[in-house]
Amino acid sequence: MMRKFIYFLIVLLVVLACSVDASDIPTLEVGQDFTTSNVRVLVLDTFSVKLSTFKFDSINTSNSERLLVGKYSDDYLGIIESNSYFELTAAATENSTAPYALPTDATLDSVALILGYDRYFYNDTTLVSHINVHLLNEEVEPDEDAFFNTSELEYDSMPLVSRRYRPEPFDEDSLHISLPFEFGDKLFRLIQQNDINNNDDLRDNFKGFALVPERNDNTSVIGFSKEEERTYLRFFYSVPEEFEDEEEFLDFTINPFPETPNAFNKIWNVSTDSLLNTLLDQEDELPTTRNNDLGYVQSGTGYATKVEFPSIRSIYNIEGTGTVLSAFLRIKPLRASHNERTYLQDSLNVNVLDQNNAITEVIRTGQGIVFGIITGANEEFSDVVYEVPVGVFVDQKLNETIITEDALVLFTRDFNQTVDRIIFQGENNRDFEARLEITYAIYDE
Repeated sequence: MMRKFIYFLIVLLVVLACSVDASDIPTLEVGQDFTTSNVRVLVLDTFSVKLSTFKFDSINTSNSERLLVGKYSDDYLGIIESNSYFELTAAATENSTAPYALPTDATLDSVALILGYDRYFYNDTTLVSHINVHLLNEEVEPDEDAFFNTSELEYDSMPLVSRRYRPEPFDEDSLHISLPFEFGDKLFRLIQQNDINNNDDLRDNFKGFALVPERNDNTSVIGFSKEEERTYLRFFYSVPEEFEDEEEFLDFTINPFPETPNAFNKIWNVSTDSLLNTLLDQEDELPTTRNNDLGYVQSGTGYATKVEFPSIRSIYNIEGTGTVLSAFLRIKPLRASHNERTYLQDSLNVNVLDQNNAITEVIRTGQGIVFGIITGANEEFSDVVYEVPVGVFVDQKLNETIITEDALVLFTRDFNQTVDRIIFQGENNRDFEARLEITYAIYDE
């Protein structure tokens, strides 16, 4: 019996290590000395799959690496908009340990807000967009430990300046926004007169900016860096009797190591879809069977696709002692929903949900965190499928002593700092049904 068991383990290791399709070897006979037993490897794909869309109540956007600004209309999710709020403080220079020091005879030449592109965009960058720069009326200080995609701060209704631009995230380093001289001169003089000589003094006179797209924009959402070297408020000034070609400036930047969060993005959608608008709470769900057989995922706004396998335990109806060698969820994005502007990410996050749709676990194997990966992509992304390794989760469900309502959730990576979205085909789609495929080995005595 021990020799049979050892042989069984060897067979399993071979199956796991090889790339041969297990369906080509439905029965593996044990060697001549073990003719009374065999190992069968089955590929099963008849399990029911249940997909639904829900929406996370909030997403922490104050720990994101970028500012997101823009607005566009999505065919499935409605109007998508992102506003950015941030505080600026004086940056220390190499030649000065007093960042708020200015020569008494310096005169301001101009002031500008420089927003460094970080190469992220979503939707159509060929169209002209607008950024309205508003002055904040309240400090960038969270009520809790963080700001979320649902957070907002009060700002002046009249923009300080409105910048019309065509985004060039790959061709240009930054977007230069000239600000009114009067705004810059007031702060410049207060610093020069030593009325502003620290961050607290600055907050009393200048709390920061809100970047807001134009109300009628239907263009794109653009990512700007929060790095000190790429995004800053710059005061250009001159000092008498210095060389004419020597440029002097004072920078204000987003502090990369703040004591409390100092920047965040408010990201939301406004939909006319009555079904989508029923998702008022994180526990509310919209099954694909009620939504044209479609499931939604979108970063920033919080939409995610929940996956359940209601009939998974029917595998025990197969006679013999078995084990799961592998399990994959195969799910396809709707072809008409993606193109070069509304592109697909090449991988997905896969987590475990409890009965309240709260994330409880990140799925891991001995090789690290599990992600869903695109397979079958051609140059036009016309026929792609996400292959999601769910073996760990399936094994947990098959071996739990108390049956739980745990499920899987699929969502995009960088969920708190993009607006990428995926429209999944559901479990009853004629083109490609979302399905669970399990490779199952049975040891018959």
